[in-house]
This record gives sequence, C-alpha cells and structure tokens, in this order.
Amino acid sequence: MLLAVLTCFLAVVVFTIFAGAGPNASLSKEFPWQFRLAAALRTPVLMFIVIPLSYIQGLRRNYRTWSGARARAALGDDAIMAKHAADVQAIVAKLTAWNKAGRPGKLRTARPSWASMSTKLGSGKDVDTYKIEIRQMNSILRVDKEGLTVTAEPSVTMGELTHALMPHGLALQTHVEMESITIGGIACGFGIETNSHKVGLFQESVLAYEMVDANGKVHHVTKDSDPELFYAIPWSCGTAGFLVSIKVRLVRTKPFVRVRYEPTRSPEELTARMTALSKMGDKAPVFLEASLRTCCTCCTCDTYCTCYTCCTSCTCCTYCTYELHVYMTTTPRLLPCSPF
Repeated sequence: MLLAVLTCFLAVVVFTIFAGAGPNASLSKEFPWQFRLAAALRTPVLMFIVIPLSYIQGLRRNYRTWSGARARAALGDDAIMAKHAADVQAIVAKLTAWNKAGRPGKLRTARPSWASMSTKLGSGKDVDTYKIEIRQMNSILRVDKEGLTVTAEPSVTMGELTHALMPHGLALQTHVEMESITIGGIACGFGIETNSHKVGLFQESVLAYEMVDANGKVHHVTKDSDPELFYAIPWSCGTAGFLVSIKVRLVRTKPFVRVRYEPTRSPEELTARMTALSKMGDKAPVFLEASLRTCCTCCTCDTYCTCYTCCTSCTCCTYCTYELHVYMTTTPRLLPCSPF
C-alpha cells in the first residue's frame, strides 16, 4: 500500500515537472546548472512545498489573530498594556546592560535573515553584533473604531492587521498588501500602495511612535512633541532606535470594488494616463496601478483584445501591453474577457 502511494506521488511529481515546464523549458546553458535545475523543478516545489507551507502559515496567522482578539477581550486593555510595558522594560534592561559592558558589537534585532523581506541571503547579524529580541512584541494593542486608529507592536504583520480589521469594516489608511511584512518594518522603512496618490505614503498615516534609543531611553514621539525625530524615523531602516509600538490612522472600507482595465500601447501613454487620473482630485480613482504583459495584435485577434486565450494562442508575434488597473469603490460589475 505504501509503495503504491509513493509510486503515485512520484508519478504526479514527474508529471508536474513536465507539465509546468511549458515552452520555455530549454533554458540557455549560459545559466548555471543550479538555476536551470531550480527552473525545471519550480512547479513541483510550488505545489508540494510552497503552497502547503503557505497554508500552514495562514492557519498560524488565523490562530494568532483569533487568540489575540480573545486575549484582548478577556484581559482588557489594561492587562494588554501592562504586558507591553513589561516587554519594553526588558528591552530597556538589555540596552542598559549593553551600555554598561562598553557597547560590545553593533545593535541589531534578533529576527533571523530568512524571516525578513529581502533578496539578500545574509544580513551580517552573526558578526560583531548585539541582538535585541523584539519578536515577542506582536500584539495589536488597541483598535479605536470610532477614532479610526490602531495601536500595534512592531512585529504585527500586515496579514494579521487585515484579518483583525476587516471584520469591522476597517483598514489601514495605507494598507500594504504583502501579508508577511511587519508594521514596524514599514514604519522604519518605506510603504506605498495603490491609493498613495490620494492618501500619501505609509509614513503619512502615522500619528505616534514609541521607540527605545541606544541609551535605553523610551521616547513617545509625535509630530508636536519631537518633530525632528518624528520625521527622521521613516526611511531610517531602524537606525534611530528600536520601535516598540506605533499608532496609525484607519479608514472605513466598502463591501465591493469596481475594477476597470484600460490597455495602453506605450510607456508614454501609460504615464500620461496615470498622471491624468491621479490629478483628478476628489474624482480620482481610489486605487490606481498598472502592469506590463505581452499580447498579440494579429493572427487570432482581428482587433486588439485583452482576452487571456487570445493573448496566449498566438506564436508569431508579441505586443507589450501596459495595462492600467483603475479601482473605484462603487457597485461591482462583471468583467468579461478578463485575464485575471
């Protein structure tokens, strides 16, 4: 029985290797053999490793969101904030010890390199560093449904915020769609979304930061209390100190989004159209983005078409399509002949 199951599994793997290779299976031998092997195995790796891991991660995220909501309801805001204060003092104590020891090594967070959103394989955290653990700071501290604000610790991810806020019809003013990015990483780095032409970058939704500097001093930072530090934290990549909480604006969501696709034929046409749409003021689309793909204008299509079947059926020519995605928060409509 076990042999039959393994044989069947192996057959499925072999099938997915050949089926997923497609017409571009024969990569140039100029590429390293490791790259060509990885490209050949990309479909089974996606099916049997990436997707199951993503599902497990989704279950973990859902459990953390559920347990966090139950903890806030059972313990109350005072108990949640007391735990937060204790975690902050633990960071202060470790920084105080680092200073007393003569500052051995560079300060870094203890978050492993594999958990960061980076194309770099290494981060240099294991060489001459003094690590501060902040991964335990992963709680949503307070959601103000009337005042439209959320206060969260830095290790809370976008996915956790999405699942916590959406049932209440809320979202971050600039809600980054990549689920594994942390709110602390966006706050100290850079955050942009498809509605940024209306509401600005993520940093423009921040109301307050709570940060511990290298001396172990806790700063409660707003644009009025310390404008110099307030405007220095974004894009600082964590060099200003260790973020321990952040308060940002929320917006109310609508139940549906109307999507309109506008194909353009050149980068210049795309740029002009996006610029015109983004400068429409209150009438500008809520979300605005573009994508580039190839499409055919002859053979199987008498006229230009964005249909996925038409675009993929032609083998004699390609045409670069700079496709504009216009999102309006109005009544939805069906989109015939849509590639997605």
